[in-house]
Amino acid sequence: MGFIVQVEAGRRDLTTVRRNLRQLGDRGLSRQLSAGLQRAAKPLKPQVQRSAVRLLPSGYGPLLSKSLRVRMQTRERRGQASVQIRVFADGQRERRDVPAVNRGVLRHPVFGRRRRAWVAQRVRRGFVDRPAAQLAPAIAREMQAVVDHIADVITKG
Repeated sequence: MGFIVQVEAGRRDLTTVRRNLRQLGDRGLSRQLSAGLQRAAKPLKPQVQRSAVRLLPSGYGPLLSKSLRVRMQTRERRGQASVQIRVFADGQRERRDVPAVNRGVLRHPVFGRRRRAWVAQRVRRGFVDRPAAQLAPAIAREMQAVVDHIADVITKG
């Protein structure tokens, strides 16, 4: 489950900055760029965790909230760069179906049955989409500020 934050609407775009960093061979600035992008996306995880506790059933929301992970990946294709933020959760035996729960379908075994009988329960949808939509503009602004700062350092140095 992921959503994409485009970081290109500003004075400088991510593709150009990455290309310049590769040409310079400056690993320190490259690490600084990656750390800044990670820092910009950091508020997403606690918001999604609070949303899971608030929107999902009381027996499942806190459980899912504890196992949530957020991973960020930068992609460059055809001169356009984007930062993709993925939300996933690991259960005891397998990865939880976060996209299905986000769509409003929670599958779980029926309590008290000796045989594993599974049921699909309708839950409130959008436990990831709502906080992601709320935070996306702020995350994009912060990421753009990081890209602009690194671009300024490259041009001055």
